[in-house]
Amino acid sequence: MSGCPEITIDNLTAEKYASLLASAQAEGIQLSGDADATEYQGMRFEWTYDAASATLKMQCTEKPMFIPCHMIEQKIRQLVG
Repeated sequence: MSGCPEITIDNLTAEKYASLLASAQAEGIQLSGDADATEYQGMRFEWTYDAASATLKMQCTEKPMFIPCHMIEQKIRQLVG
């Protein structure tokens, strides 16, 4: 197992962050709160959200080697919308 580089998403308002949490949960990804970690389909994610700077930092810290990081980043950015 290996991980991916951290992804930073700027200009993520509290409303957009709440929408992201709801979208992720609808996909079966257990995201809640402003900082935590979760596992989803054999991958581990860690994140922090800073409402004051409207910045989300998320990282896939463990993933199967056959799943490329760019696909994971694409899915995260798709959830953010």
